[in-house]
Formats: sequence, structure tokens, C-alpha cells
Amino acid sequence: MFSRSRRPEASKEAEPATFEKVRAAILTSLDFANLDMEFPRIVDWLSQLPEADRDRLLAELETVAATDAARRADATYLLEDLGLRRVCWQQL
Repeated sequence: MFSRSRRPEASKEAEPATFEKVRAAILTSLDFANLDMEFPRIVDWLSQLPEADRDRLLAELETVAATDAARRADATYLLEDLGLRRVCWQQL
């Protein structure tokens, strides 16, 4: 018999993307995640943001790649090697 008291929770993927949530998720990914596996999710998160927020976050990643010694290699890998800089956002 099924219990009606337990309802499935909405997935976190269904929540609307906000600058703060996407920023926190990307910075966490830089610290802990396999960026190769996270790249499609990161692109999806960024594609949900308004253009101004996306540009601001990409600029922040550029700054991290240039100035943050602890995250420099991962930020550069995400931007250059995986190609986050080259994503054509208008086609997504």
C-alpha cells in the first residue's frame, strides 16, 4: 500500500537559476567537482541566466583564473580547455 504522507520533493534542477545560486554552484564545482562531468550542467545553469548576469559571472570566472591561486588551474581549464569562453549562448 502506498503512503500519501510522503510526496516526492521537487528536484533542484526545477528551481529557477539565479546569479547567486549559479555562482555558488560553479565556485563549488571549481573546488570539488570533476569539471569534465560538470561542464554540461554549468553550461545549462549559465544559459538560464539573463545575459547581463551571465556576462558578469563569466567575467568573475576570468578574474578567478587570473588572480585566485587556489582556483586558477581549474578556472582556466573550465574557460579554455573545456571551452566555456567559446559557447554561443544565443544558440542554446
